[in-house]
Formats: sequence, C-alpha cells, structure tokens
Amino acid sequence: MELDKIDKSILTILQVNAKITNAALAQQINLSPAATLERVKKLEQYKVITNYYAQIDYTQVGFDIALIVGITFQKMTGTVVKLFQAAIDKIASVLMCYQVIGNFDFILMVQTKDMASYQSEVVEKLYMLDGVERIQTLTVTQLLKNKPLRLG
Repeated sequence: MELDKIDKSILTILQVNAKITNAALAQQINLSPAATLERVKKLEQYKVITNYYAQIDYTQVGFDIALIVGITFQKMTGTVVKLFQAAIDKIASVLMCYQVIGNFDFILMVQTKDMASYQSEVVEKLYMLDGVERIQTLTVTQLLKNKPLRLG
C-alpha cells in the first residue's frame, strides 16, 4: 500500500493517541469524518495498523526490572526458530522478540518483577531448549526515549 501525506499524518496521530475520536482525527487532518474513517479502515485492512493498545508503565504495576536478552544457538535452522518461538510465546514476561543477524540469533525484551523471577521464568526455560549456546542479559537502568516513529 502506498502511503500519502494524509495517511502518514493519521498514523502519526494514532501512534500518540489511539483513543482519539474519528471526529477529532478528521479535524486534525482537515478531512471529513467519513473520509477519515474510510482511510483508517483501509490502513487496518492492509495491516498497516495492526492493533490499538494502552502503553503501560510496568513499574507502576510491580514489574520493576527491564532486561534486554541476547540468545545464541549452536546452529540455526527453521525448526530451531519454530521451537524457540513456541517456547517464548508461553513466557508472559517476554514482551518482544527479534530475530537478528550479528552476535546473537535473537534479542528479547523482558519485563519482570525481580531477578529471581527472571531466572525461573525465562532463563531456566530457555536453557532447556536444545541447542541454546549462550544467554546474555543486559539490565536496563533508565529508559531515555520511547517515542513513536514520525512518518511525515
């Protein structure tokens, strides 16, 4: 799908405020509410917009530890990827996973209550997988930026 300036404006606004009403969104992009709704529906249909959700401050609900975890396998195969994905899908504290090229095969974003929880809920389960060679954990000390991508 080719995005024009208006589509990019819609996406930028919705990234900041997914709860905005269609009328308010239409006013900000200078289109009629009907035309705005049609554009949003098209962005959803083409899977440009994949979801709407609340961004939560996890520390406010007791998940104080943010971790970036690098995973290296002895040998990467399609089966390894499928098994790894199935395993991490069952671990609630794994928020995101990227398959990467470089020093690691996967990078995980993990949010947990404490290091003991991380050890039992994540590390022990991952080391049970065949072929895991190394797990390296980085503790996030401070979030300096968490902003949506400006498309315009």
